[in-house]
Amino acid sequence: MINLLPSQRRFLRGALAPGVRTAALSLPRGEGKSTLAAYILQRCMTPGDALFEVGAEYLLCAASIEGARHVYRPIRAELEPTGEYSFLDSQMRLGITHKPTNTKLRVMSSNAKTAFGIVGTPLLVADEPGAWEIVGGGLLHDAIQTAQGKPESSLRVLYVGTMAPMGAPGHWFYDLVDAGTQGSTFVQALVGDAETWDKWPTIGKANPLKAKYAESRAVLLEERDAARRDSRLKARFLSYRLNVPTQDENAVLLTVDDWKLATARPQGLPVGKPIIGIDLGGGRAWSAAVAVWESGRIEALALAPGIPSIEDQEKRDNVPSGVYVKLMRSGALTLAQGLRVQPPSALWESVVDRWGIPVKIVCDRFRLSELQDVVGNASTIEPRVTQWSSSSEDIRALRKICRDGPLSVDPGSRNLLVVSMSSAYVESDKAGNSRLIKRASDNKARDDVAAAAVLAAGAFQRASSAPVRELKYASV
Repeated sequence: MINLLPSQRRFLRGALAPGVRTAALSLPRGEGKSTLAAYILQRCMTPGDALFEVGAEYLLCAASIEGARHVYRPIRAELEPTGEYSFLDSQMRLGITHKPTNTKLRVMSSNAKTAFGIVGTPLLVADEPGAWEIVGGGLLHDAIQTAQGKPESSLRVLYVGTMAPMGAPGHWFYDLVDAGTQGSTFVQALVGDAETWDKWPTIGKANPLKAKYAESRAVLLEERDAARRDSRLKARFLSYRLNVPTQDENAVLLTVDDWKLATARPQGLPVGKPIIGIDLGGGRAWSAAVAVWESGRIEALALAPGIPSIEDQEKRDNVPSGVYVKLMRSGALTLAQGLRVQPPSALWESVVDRWGIPVKIVCDRFRLSELQDVVGNASTIEPRVTQWSSSSEDIRALRKICRDGPLSVDPGSRNLLVVSMSSAYVESDKAGNSRLIKRASDNKARDDVAAAAVLAAGAFQRASSAPVRELKYASV
């Protein structure tokens, strides 16, 4: 048995309190999460303990069978000397059975197909859900949570893990932790301060267990010093040592801090006619439009193919279940019903219906002639040549108006922009130029809205810095 830390005892009191059905503990790496998971499951398998139920089957879920071994091995080490247990330990399966009572512990990987038969399970421990495969892990979470609704089910679920590497708004584990304690859900999280990330009081507070030992403290400080010099290492340090999911600042379009500045800014008014950036997609890609007004206010909309279904598109793109459906319900995402490729005319109709005729449209040259056929003489179209220099200028413009203003974000567009921005990656050359790139060659990343936002921001910045005598925006 381990000697529990005060924070671990506090979590157990909350997680095992009457009326709590779901509990989540999120801590940085190396803070005893797996040890605590092993402790809980060992209690479940120990006759006489308050968590032990004769003949029950307890479950341990992990990203993989191999990943579950660091929880399984301490349990086996404690129980095996008693001689009362049998053990299943192979490459494909892990399990423990208390022979006198046939009480079992079964290990399952993050595969939803194995989770729909959860019956007679009083308690399930989910280890490091932030590392679960995106689609399979989301489906597994759905299967676990809906198992709680079965008649006479007493299932209690404990999620224990660091939010990285998958942690971001829209991922179910991130959203669970971010929502905090409410109703039958108890949440305890230890998250560092991103503003003071390299100060020892912040680091030590986020790592109370490692801070107790001189050798561990030295490792943390060494990693901190390296992170000060390298943004990639800074992202890793924030994600795993402070439990603040972070991408490399040089590889993402906007950092979390940039986005917070933009969304915290008072909303500008949509007065006059906006400039609109348009990204027309083909095949799997969406078509997207982002409008920016002279006040700096931006709004976004997207159009997806109607075939395949939106649920199938979620699975194909490896996004958590329900993300696209929620965007549709909000009105930010619409479908080209019955079509595999959404026509420019449908996007243009949505643009005019929502924002009226824009003062200018900015787009890349892909499908330019189709857009010209649809828009006609209604608005000026500025095709943007896709070059390192122009891409860098537009990306810098978006980052600048996010950080220094006046960019503000329409609340109804925020979720759509978050989904797309989180998929938008930047490639830089040796000269410091930047451009958007696809995260993978299979076109699963929905960065279409982000691409439209980059085009709109660049045009906004050019209009804002144009001589006063030139027409920048039109008022109505």
